[in-house]
Amino acid sequence: MAFEREWPDPQFVAEVEEAFPDQGIANVEEARALISSLGWKYLDVRSSLECQDVGKVKDSINVPMVNAEKKWDPEQQKKVVKKEDNPDFLKQVEKKFPDKETKLLIGCSNGRAYSMDALMALDEAGYTNIAGLKGGYQAYFGVFDHKGNRRRSGEYAETFTHDGDSAGIHGSGAGFPKMDPADKWVPQEY
Repeated sequence: MAFEREWPDPQFVAEVEEAFPDQGIANVEEARALISSLGWKYLDVRSSLECQDVGKVKDSINVPMVNAEKKWDPEQQKKVVKKEDNPDFLKQVEKKFPDKETKLLIGCSNGRAYSMDALMALDEAGYTNIAGLKGGYQAYFGVFDHKGNRRRSGEYAETFTHDGDSAGIHGSGAGFPKMDPADKWVPQEY
């Protein structure tokens, strides 16, 4: 089994610093090194509604590519999400980050929905230190919680050193389905 290096390993952080922004797309571990150790800002381009409903990366700044709101649809007899492009996206980014040398990590829900459009728009606007988050918020949230703590799973191992075990239910194969809801988390579509 290969050992995957991760943040906050100093050697890993140094390699990430050397690779970005040229590498362009960061995996979750690289993203964490960028925003927690190397001074990058996490620009969340999901709708404000999605950030509110689903959650966000700690200390992220939200400038949505689209504006979304839930409205009643009489045909479907339920509230549905209505979206429209944010015509002021670049102006809002420029207001929050007037220095075009600012190091920005761009993320959306899945790394594809809005991130690619945002990266192209920011590149065309002259931002030079930009990178995207592979897998977006969904990938990040699978590894880190809302407070930035690493999720650990699969590390618990029982050692049976005698005929009887004192593990009780733990050794029976019974699970705890509500132990960590992130394991079975299915995000809402926006």
